[in-house]
Formats: sequence, C-alpha cells, structure tokens
Amino acid sequence: MASILIVDDEKNIRTHLTTYVRGLGHTTDAAADARTALEALARSEFDVVFSDVRMAGMDGLALLREIRRRRPEAVVVLMTAYATVQEAVEAMRAGAYDYLVKPFSLDQVGMLLARVLEVQTLKRENRTLRRALEEPVLLESASPLMQRALDTARQAAGSDVTVLLTGESGTGKNVLASAIHAWSPRQRGAFVTVACTTLAEHLLESELFGHVKGAFTGAWKDKPGRLEAAEHGTVFLDEVGDLPLELQGKLLRFLEQHRFERVGGGDTIAVDARVLAATHRDLEAEVAAGRFREDLFFRLNVITIRLPALRERREDV
Repeated sequence: MASILIVDDEKNIRTHLTTYVRGLGHTTDAAADARTALEALARSEFDVVFSDVRMAGMDGLALLREIRRRRPEAVVVLMTAYATVQEAVEAMRAGAYDYLVKPFSLDQVGMLLARVLEVQTLKRENRTLRRALEEPVLLESASPLMQRALDTARQAAGSDVTVLLTGESGTGKNVLASAIHAWSPRQRGAFVTVACTTLAEHLLESELFGHVKGAFTGAWKDKPGRLEAAEHGTVFLDEVGDLPLELQGKLLRFLEQHRFERVGGGDTIAVDARVLAATHRDLEAEVAAGRFREDLFFRLNVITIRLPALRERREDV
C-alpha cells in the first residue's frame, strides 16, 4: 500500500482519481492548489504525487521543483490538457517521472501507478542490500562494551536528541555517527561532516555558517555553510572539543534555536538539522580549564556514548 497525493484545481478530477486510487488499496489525500499540496507534504510523506500543470498561483512545474527540493524521494507525475513537446521535455528535465495527457483513462493511471511502485520497491530493496553489504565490521562487534554502545546509539537514532560520541582516536566515532544517521528518520536527508580541527578559525566559521559577498578578502560571492547543507538531515561535528571559544557561542545559539547568521550577513537563517558531535578530549576537564563553554557542553551532552578502544574489546581481537 502506498501514500498518494492528488493535486488538481478541477474538483471532478480530484474526486474521481481519489476514489479510484483508494479502490486500489492506497491511502490518498487531495489538494486543490500547490499551496495546499505543500502543506500536506509538510505533514505527511507521500510516495507518489499526481499534479495538474496549469493551476492558479504556483503551477505544476513550480510545484514539481519544490517537491524535488523538499521530498526528493517522492515520484511526481504531471497531468495536463494542454500538452506540448516543449512542456513535456521541461517536465522531464525538472524531474517528473511521467506525463499524463488529459483526457486519460483510469486504467492508464492504474498501470502507471503499478509501474512506479514496482520501481520504488526495487530501489528500496537495492538500498537495503547495499547497506547490508557496506555496514562496517565495527557494527558487528562481539564485545559487550561495544554492544551496549551500539544499543544506545540505535535507541537514540529514533529521536532528534543531540548525541556526543567520546573515545580515543580510531575507535570508530565517525562510523557510528554515520550509522546513527542511517538508522534515523532523517536517513533520506544529507549527512554532513564538519572537521573542527582542519581549518583556521575564520575559515571554520565560514565553513559552518556560510558567508555573504564581501565578508572578508576572497569572499567573492554568497556561500551557504555546512549547516544549511544539512537541512532535513544530520550535521556531524567531528572533534568538537577543538572548536575555538569564539565559535562555541555561535554554535550554542544554533543548538538552542536552530538559527544563525552567515559571516558578514544580517539575515537570520533557520535550519532543521540534527546535531551529532564527537571528541577524543575529556570535555569536563576542558570546561574546568576554561577552554570549553560549560553551557555548550551541557547542550551537547544530552546522550553520551563512549566507544571503547580495541584493547578493551578482547572479544573482537
């Protein structure tokens, strides 16, 4: 059973398509315009969207592009009574799966839907097999210490809670962070890694938060940061214990409000991204030494998972 959204400003078409698709055993929702469709997409995930092309306000092609941006996994089929070759080519280039010319029969819709869902099933099976083949050995540990860490990670993956991974270098913090993202509801979003040790302070600020044109020498154009790239996904702050004090305050605000400004910019940007962090340092000791903000430590330290070194995992040797 799939979830289908039908978007058309003609009530008769919406009603007939909705009734037919429900009769095939699928769940359906309907919208009379693009704005209502986007509201439905914000509430629920849809496998397939059937949308009319010519509608008042935002047309079907603009809606298609917005769906591709917000829900890239959704399949979009466009419908129109005014088909032209140019319009069909533009729709395919924008990411439409297919193009139905009105008037069309319900049998055509049924056959097209069956084909779409068969392809989606094959893609899901392919992703599952690929993940099974690529899952690192770390995640198959026989060590009770590691198994407890993995169990905690799997439980934490189901929510948006901030997770702090600790342990010596080489214990697999990066691998586990990637796995938490893959196990989470955000798995279809981007997994963006920010290495907090590899760049100078002003470059790291730009890398994280982005910058506007003219913010500093060499800033020739506006540039989004890594946090914006993680929209609807996960940002992983690797070696967060090495983050300069000046940037810790800005990161704290993002953790509290999910808002920030680009370097040199005045516009506030809101980003929906989950935060994972890792460090080989003892952050409590860093706080005591005045090198790490206590309030930021408490924001990061919601769930802490310590990864044991290999010498502590004799079962894996």
